[in-house]
Amino acid sequence: MTMLEELKGIYCKKGGELKPFEKFEGEVRKGYRIEYEKKLNEIDVAFFGLASGDLNPVHFDEDFASKTKFGGKVVHGMLTTSLVSAAVARMPGTIVLLEQGFRYVSPVRIGDTVRVEGVVTEVVKNRCKVDVKCFVDDKVVAEGWVRVLIW
Repeated sequence: MTMLEELKGIYCKKGGELKPFEKFEGEVRKGYRIEYEKKLNEIDVAFFGLASGDLNPVHFDEDFASKTKFGGKVVHGMLTTSLVSAAVARMPGTIVLLEQGFRYVSPVRIGDTVRVEGVVTEVVKNRCKVDVKCFVDDKVVAEGWVRVLIW
């Protein structure tokens, strides 16, 4: 068993939502739309904190976090926008993320389902810009853009 398979087992046993990797269809051009959603659980926050080294107590310590303006633990902003990477990776072709810019608008709580919506706004040869928004229900929690290379 590979390490990835072993960690997938632990992840799922601890409540992680594992979605199959499936490519979107169609031709990428201006106006092409993407969408992806995922429920972010405590195991997601734990794995992200361990992988990134961001062990800020606002993500892990309810007592500490309850005394902040958030009033409780919140999901890492970059974990939230990492779902944008999952969405663009599903676009047709081989996708390489080149750059990105995000603005974090509202906190995401453990247990929230984040929905990413994006639209290609610019295509130059095999590079495109995708404007994106991340939602919890109908509330925007993050917005920005990514630029990708498509082979």
